[in-house]
Amino acid sequence: MTTNSTITTQPQAELPRKSGFLDLRSPGLLAKRPVIGLIIFIFGLLMFGALTYNLYNQGPLLEWDKVIANTLPAIALKSPAYVKSIMDVGFYIGKQVLLVLDVLLCLYFLLKRYWPELAMAALGLSGAGTLFSALSNYFGRPRPPIQVSIIVNLPGYPSGHAVSVVVFYGLLAYLLVPKMPSAFWKAVVVIVTLLIIAFVGFSRIFTGGHYLTDVLAGYAVGIAWSGAVYTLIELLFQKIMPRRAK
Repeated sequence: MTTNSTITTQPQAELPRKSGFLDLRSPGLLAKRPVIGLIIFIFGLLMFGALTYNLYNQGPLLEWDKVIANTLPAIALKSPAYVKSIMDVGFYIGKQVLLVLDVLLCLYFLLKRYWPELAMAALGLSGAGTLFSALSNYFGRPRPPIQVSIIVNLPGYPSGHAVSVVVFYGLLAYLLVPKMPSAFWKAVVVIVTLLIIAFVGFSRIFTGGHYLTDVLAGYAVGIAWSGAVYTLIELLFQKIMPRRAK
């Protein structure tokens, strides 16, 4: 005697797809925890405020500015040509190379229709440039008396290169770190980012393009601007766009 049995299978839930390495989407951390962006903004603002107070009140850091501005550019003048060329690379990494990379990033986000990321890449750097222009013209601080290789006549406080590298390369690290397969590679991205930022700042001091406090103030403005604009953009798009599938 045979019995017929019906075997039914439950449909399996579709597993979420993991985004690929080149799928540069924002991790959304600042929208989930906006207090992080607020802390970053406040830290940068306090840092810039302290440096500006030092500038207006002839604080002790100005003596360091004078010593370094009289020492490093003098060393640069006596250095072999290849040293000057290496230092000049910092100028281009912090300006021309950065602009090209930002345009490519914006085009990528535009083609992929990644609107929050497009806003971060476009408004982050363009806003940083506007902010630098307004602040440097307001303070009107002359640049060091000795400039090597590349001569710039615009006011130097804060450093525009320092603002830009923090805003752009910081965003790039923010997008790339979650894509790294291990803690080691996440650390590599962070360390490389910090080295680029430090190299650009040092190169501008070494070649006499800026005083030390110009560069530190630029870092501070970049930190504050990044914390504010990237957090606000993520929060805004979280409200106006449906939540992405993870």
